[in-house]
Amino acid sequence: MNTLTHRVLPGLHATVSTIGAGCWTIGGPATNCGVPIGWDDVTDDEAYRGLMRACELGITLYDTADVYGLGRSERLIGRMLNHVRRDDVVVSSKVGYFTGTSRHAYEPHQVRHQLATTLDNLNTDHLDIYILHSTDFGADDRYLDRTIEQLREFRQQKMIRAIGMRAPHAFAEEWAAKSGGRATDTRRWLHLFHRIRPDVVTVRYNLLSPLYSSDETDIFSFAQRHHIGVLIKQALGQGRLLRQRSTAYRTFSTGDHRTADPSFLPTELRRLDERLAPLRDRFGTRLQDIIRIALRYVIQHAPHAAVLVGFRNAEQIQALVGSLGDPLTEDEMIEIRALLHPNTSAAERFDRAVHRG
Repeated sequence: MNTLTHRVLPGLHATVSTIGAGCWTIGGPATNCGVPIGWDDVTDDEAYRGLMRACELGITLYDTADVYGLGRSERLIGRMLNHVRRDDVVVSSKVGYFTGTSRHAYEPHQVRHQLATTLDNLNTDHLDIYILHSTDFGADDRYLDRTIEQLREFRQQKMIRAIGMRAPHAFAEEWAAKSGGRATDTRRWLHLFHRIRPDVVTVRYNLLSPLYSSDETDIFSFAQRHHIGVLIKQALGQGRLLRQRSTAYRTFSTGDHRTADPSFLPTELRRLDERLAPLRDRFGTRLQDIIRIALRYVIQHAPHAAVLVGFRNAEQIQALVGSLGDPLTEDEMIEIRALLHPNTSAAERFDRAVHRG
């Protein structure tokens, strides 16, 4: 049974599938300025079949970036768009990490060039969402004003429908009034938010994300108050939440970002196994059990957001959508938080388990 539902994404004012296709993974291995940014074990044919299977399953949201496979991900989606009605899908891409031969990724001519290339790769005349992939706007934000102006021009010219930006991995609006590094980072992001005035933000959120007290405004409450959409990434912890205990530790190529990510070290994966053990003991160790808990937890926490999931082939996207199952009960949401966040008070766990209206 197809359990995929749809939601209206604020900011974009369009209906999208609750589960969206996160297309970083299908870009394959790549490096940018010597930094690994890709994923191993990807072939174009398998990735394309995955995209077409996503369409068949009812997924209408596809998120990519110019730097994912250095255009490879965009081109695969462009191939898919040859076989679907453009108005039936929402496509987002990003700019801000690939410098090319420019001095900076947000040089005005570089931004124009990247959008033109992205549209050509995607075989479309417009993007639904264009996301600022980085918050580095050069020394003293020298490129910020021109970048904002440029994206608003794109929107006015109907080359893009909505402007997006990244949100911090951890955020509470009230932190800005405090002291310390976290407060400084929060003030910096709020400054950029009010300058850019995005229609959509992207944020990392999953079972391991911190809980917030009832007097803190997290990114979802913040977005709802500002009437903007949220795209949730890494709902499966880049696959770490789905990893079975018996899975052997592996190494990655120089083009796979995991080779430089400490969270994929054997010691960190063992710690994650220990943290997830009570959850698996309670809800099941089968892959479909873990998928259901991980995705339903995020979907129900943020009823006005869309959740992006990564995949490399048709079998993976089928497993993700096919394992959604029934929604979690309120008691199950509270229990999950108790198992994963035992040091948080019961009152706060209850407050965060209540569905947002």
